[in-house]
Amino acid sequence: MASEARYPILADTSSLIAVASNKYPTEDSREHYLKRGSQRVLEQLDEDSSPWSCVPVVPRPHGPDAGEQSLKQELSEHASSYQVVSILDAAARRSIRRLIEDIEYDIDVVGPPYLLYILLDNDRISKPEFCEATVEMIRTEGWTGYEVVKNAWSSIPVDCSEILDDRYGDALPPR
Repeated sequence: MASEARYPILADTSSLIAVASNKYPTEDSREHYLKRGSQRVLEQLDEDSSPWSCVPVVPRPHGPDAGEQSLKQELSEHASSYQVVSILDAAARRSIRRLIEDIEYDIDVVGPPYLLYILLDNDRISKPEFCEATVEMIRTEGWTGYEVVKNAWSSIPVDCSEILDDRYGDALPPR
């Protein structure tokens, strides 16, 4: 049986939804937000030219950490296929970093804003578009507080301070 091609980025669905929902503000509810974000992710994955691969994983164990466990399972079996893991939950990122250290691979574990950085780094979006999109993601996801905002910007090697002004106060990168 031939193995399925894997691309160098492994992302949890929450990361993909955060990126896909970025330019589309929520209308009524959290459920509407998740549904629209999920639909946009699936539309991108269905395109023949999409550089993404879907890796089916048995959804066990069930519960709040099932996504993290699925990523760990995938990394345990196919770590050499990946260069980047994007996951929304900061505690899960720390846990996955420990796993990667244990299996001795060089894989970056980052939050969802890094997926936007990849677009910037490949000249798919401009720096101002990147900075604005990152702020919108932070706000749309409802990330508040200094530490949460700091963590959102921490894996992004871009200084947006000259582009963003004080009207973005709560979502600005820490200085």
